Amino acid sequence: MSVNTQEIQAARSDPMVIPAVTGWLLVLCILLTLVYPATSLYAIFWKAVPKLVDAHSRTRILLLCVYSALFFGVAIFSFWAGVKLWLVKPDAVRFARRYLLTYLIANIAYFVFWTLVVRPTQMLGFAEMGWYHVVAPIASTALWYFYLEHSKRVRNTYRHG
Repeated sequence: MSVNTQEIQAARSDPMVIPAVTGWLLVLCILLTLVYPATSLYAIFWKAVPKLVDAHSRTRILLLCVYSALFFGVAIFSFWAGVKLWLVKPDAVRFARRYLLTYLIANIAYFVFWTLVVRPTQMLGFAEMGWYHVVAPIASTALWYFYLEHSKRVRNTYRHG
């Protein structure tokens, strides 16, 4: 049972046929919709909130509250970006790119805020925060932003929007 080329071309040009989200695009959708929100909520509710309950200094309370609020918002943004990509919504790619930039800016802003508030004296703590809130977000943002900009699969999947 073979499908001829004309049927495939007709299906691609039919506006009612929604292209399948597969390959690396599916991986990105899973990351944005499930993985990042889940890891953020875990970090907030199982790490930051218990530390907040036991916090005795205003500085610690401030840092944990800012962290929780900021990354809860980023997690929600991530979920919506992933859902829009997965459902092949119009402007989904633009929304996902905005999310990636927001994710990067939020991480760098938190790192700068943490540096100003804590004024770290030990290089190890500074390097660890820099790795998690600057280096890793720059790398993942660059990778996925480049993918969204240059992928043929992304272009073909979202060409109608």
